[in-house]
Amino acid sequence: MEVHAHPNHIRNIVIVGGGTAGWMTAAALAKVCTGPWTIKLIESDEIGTVGVGEATIPLIQIYNEALDLDENQFMRETQATFKLGIEFVNWGRIGDSYIHGFGPLGPDLGITRFHQYWLKGRRSGYAAPLERYSVNTVASRAHKFMRKRKDMPNSPMGEIAHAFHFDAHLYAQFLRRYAEARGVQRIEGKIRGATQHAETGFIETVVMEDGRSIEGDLYVDCSGFRGLLIEEVLKTGYEDWSSMLPANRA
Repeated sequence: MEVHAHPNHIRNIVIVGGGTAGWMTAAALAKVCTGPWTIKLIESDEIGTVGVGEATIPLIQIYNEALDLDENQFMRETQATFKLGIEFVNWGRIGDSYIHGFGPLGPDLGITRFHQYWLKGRRSGYAAPLERYSVNTVASRAHKFMRKRKDMPNSPMGEIAHAFHFDAHLYAQFLRRYAEARGVQRIEGKIRGATQHAETGFIETVVMEDGRSIEGDLYVDCSGFRGLLIEEVLKTGYEDWSSMLPANRA
């Protein structure tokens, strides 16, 4: 997909912050925005990225495929391993272990979802544990893996879903090379603050510590926990969901 600019549309895009968030944004925009756009990413070598390992879910494949990335090359350059699901230890009770396998659970029967039949079978005493109907979970327990067989659409082998564990720093570097090869400009330095429009409050420029001003039509804040633009400048605030979430840490 290509996006072409209208004379009144956004032309200058500024991404604040690097890491996986910043360079994923830059790479995606560089892929779809062809024409009179300029994309700049501001980051500082003095500010480290959060974490070393990155755990993903299968949606990462949609992103990688949208960029036309070669999966084998991506895995080599990010030191990735395949991931079939997520294991929750001591989830229901101490000593309990549950694997949430990616992908579907059994075949649907007509217009009724598989899990409805499983619930009825479970009450009647003849259904096996739910994870037995997930090819991803069965494969995880058996320490097996293969990519899904696209030539077997009516088989569990055609339903295998996978994600990855990879080095977040290496992934950011990988996407940086991808983005810069497509015209993204990296600006080194720390940001001191931003100027805002007197009437609308919209951000007009990002001001660097050395006095430079970086102007854009669209700003994307990828500065992490700091929230340099959305929180420190715009003071957007947070929505408290603690009443709806049973856990408050990861």
